[in-house]
Amino acid sequence: MVDTSLSVPPTTIDAIAASVKALSTSFHSGATRDVKTRLKQLKQLRRMVNENVQELQDALYQDLRKPPAETLIAELAPVRGEISLHEEELENWAAPERVWTNVANFPGHSCILREPLGVICVISTWNCPIQLSLMPLVGALSAGNCVLLRLPPDDTCVHTSKLLFKLVLKYMDSRFVRAVHGGILVTQVTLQQKFDLIFCTGAATTGKIVATAAATTLTPTILVLGGKSPTIVDETCDIVVAARRITWAAFMNAGQMFLRPDYILVSAKVGDLLISALCKEITAFFGDDPQKSASFGRLLTQKCFDRVATILKQDAKYVVIGNEKDREDCFVAPTVLNFKKDLNAFASSGVMREEVFGPILPVVYYDTLDEVVAFVKERERSLALYLYSLDRKTRARFLTETCSGSVCVNDSMVQSSNLNLPFGGVGASGIGSYHGKYSFDAFSHKKSVLTKYTMMDLPHRYMPYNKSKTKMMLLLLKPLPSTLIAIVAYAFISLGFVIMGLGLQYFRGQAIIDE
Repeated sequence: MVDTSLSVPPTTIDAIAASVKALSTSFHSGATRDVKTRLKQLKQLRRMVNENVQELQDALYQDLRKPPAETLIAELAPVRGEISLHEEELENWAAPERVWTNVANFPGHSCILREPLGVICVISTWNCPIQLSLMPLVGALSAGNCVLLRLPPDDTCVHTSKLLFKLVLKYMDSRFVRAVHGGILVTQVTLQQKFDLIFCTGAATTGKIVATAAATTLTPTILVLGGKSPTIVDETCDIVVAARRITWAAFMNAGQMFLRPDYILVSAKVGDLLISALCKEITAFFGDDPQKSASFGRLLTQKCFDRVATILKQDAKYVVIGNEKDREDCFVAPTVLNFKKDLNAFASSGVMREEVFGPILPVVYYDTLDEVVAFVKERERSLALYLYSLDRKTRARFLTETCSGSVCVNDSMVQSSNLNLPFGGVGASGIGSYHGKYSFDAFSHKKSVLTKYTMMDLPHRYMPYNKSKTKMMLLLLKPLPSTLIAIVAYAFISLGFVIMGLGLQYFRGQAIIDE
């Protein structure tokens, strides 16, 4: 096991301000504008992960009893994939993007430059501390920024935070990346600094604190928050596969995942079948005694345990499997609550008052899709919505009538593994998105550039105005379809070549006459 308990003292208040100042100086030196410098930092980050797999697994096991295989799959693999994608595509992403120039600005050309924002503050959280610290770091470095990485607080995943602090210090160039760790005071002092963007992953309460602090300096934010992500299961889906995939997602990391399916609305026609299948899958995954399973984690602290235990005490009569608890071990067994068709009791239950963030999965039966759509729309917009259905009309209805950060059909949580999709929330579940190219764009400023030539200078734009000038300018400013713009551009280019050709022919003729 990794012993970091005494070797890494918390970051001092003075060190936080000094780090931000040093990062700002480095950014304004222009060093991060060079794509090669960015790629070098990504290479170092990849080395940091690959050379410390065992240490990272051990630290997460100490903090969350997270299974080593789960650390590889849910923490390290996404970071490796993100780094590889950015290494492969960075030169293309960083190149100027040519766009059409409207007729009123002919002759000229237009492009979009993606330039770094400056000094970025990345605020991570404890439930997936490696992924949620390093994934946004990849995007920020790739886009050419300097980064202050606020690691999860020391009263959460202390071993992982301190290990990451030591690794960042060892592997990353301190001109471009610095890490801070400690308690709530470190967070407060960090948020008092001036950044060019704050990226935060956390609960809604954390998001509100960050947004309030950012508002005082008009600092833009990207907030990836949580929420209660619904799962809808209709009678057309494969119930066994649905139960297996829901169980995997709902109880990974002992249910402490922002993207987890937080509750289930299932068709009354197959409700009992789903409950039976969920119970079978829980036993198949974790055995008759999940506390002895090497594949099941623990709640972070006894405080987290107490919160989850209180929910279970309130809703104990609905338990169909689970509810075994051990406070000393921060253990709560995978638990399913079945409210059957009592939608009122379900809506007012303790488990539905807030995001569960624990191994509890409540289920309620529905009769019509109308009541399901209404139930989902009445609540805050979630980070995800999961729909298990083979019916195209049902899929189309949920895609068009509900709003969520993402939708995954016939599976759960796996949409975040596709780096070609943006990952983020909407409304109460977050602001902005990242992953893959979307990370590069999130940490970049899109600078519009229009370059005009002086060979033509239409007099119609200049004062004094008259009717003919106004009419001409309105005509020139009228938006045209892109195909028509292409034709106009081609015509101008062709005309230019004709004029050049005629000019050359004229001068050659003059030369012959002179001879």
